Amino acid sequence: MLSSCKIDCHTHIVNHAIKTAYFDRTDGYALVMPFIEKFAGNAPPDHSIDTVKSDKRLFLCPAIDISGDIPAQLTAVEPHLDDYRVVGLKIYLTYQAGRADDERLLPVYDFAEKYRLSVTYHTGSCSLVLPTDNDMEGSNARYVQNVARRYPTVNFIVAHMDDPRYEDCIRIVHEEPNMFTDFSGAYEPGTPEGTNIQWAIDTFVRAIHQFPDTYKSILYGTDFCPPISLSAIAEYDTTIASLFTPSQFEDVYYKNALRAFPRLCEYIKEDVL
Repeated sequence: MLSSCKIDCHTHIVNHAIKTAYFDRTDGYALVMPFIEKFAGNAPPDHSIDTVKSDKRLFLCPAIDISGDIPAQLTAVEPHLDDYRVVGLKIYLTYQAGRADDERLLPVYDFAEKYRLSVTYHTGSCSLVLPTDNDMEGSNARYVQNVARRYPTVNFIVAHMDDPRYEDCIRIVHEEPNMFTDFSGAYEPGTPEGTNIQWAIDTFVRAIHQFPDTYKSILYGTDFCPPISLSAIAEYDTTIASLFTPSQFEDVYYKNALRAFPRLCEYIKEDVL
């Protein structure tokens, strides 16, 4: 699998130093998830917009702070969809109390539907170094499923496979054609996965292999951001090689991303649907 055929669907390449560190180790394309104000002081300086604009390999998924004025945040993004190469939106569940199907979040989905944007949620366990409301129940994938059914033309990404509710997450994602997931961020030092990669692979095997076609719903993502102890890249290649057959690599690394984020096709200029 050539590195140039990868689309990393979940990174925090929020400044030029992190961009340099990332592309010194790998190539391809990457989606950038900015941070929210809640993380200030714990996360690295966030210059996501300038960083994305500086490199055509990068695309932006602006973060929506669900504790703030949601319509105002969407209005601020709207004029810049093209010049920021926006392909989706990011919501930090668990870190922020709330459920994907809360009525107050419906403007986000209306906006996504209007502009062919996808919605990525943080779900499940959080970083060991960022402040969190720890609303584990609110980030459950079953609430994302409710939204996916209400907005069938919008794609929804349950990031981190709803850690540790991996098997339930895969069952839910498998039921909905507009839901995708990843295991980005798994190899943070201090987590069970980060401590024992073989245990992590075995755990992911049990979840993902419940259905033979699950590979069509899995995205490649690393959660790359060394300042918050997320620097794994090779570990994801090792994991993917253990989970999938070579004939499935192109879907997991590349084609699934173009399906999950349809606006990417406008920039990468390739349609594999």
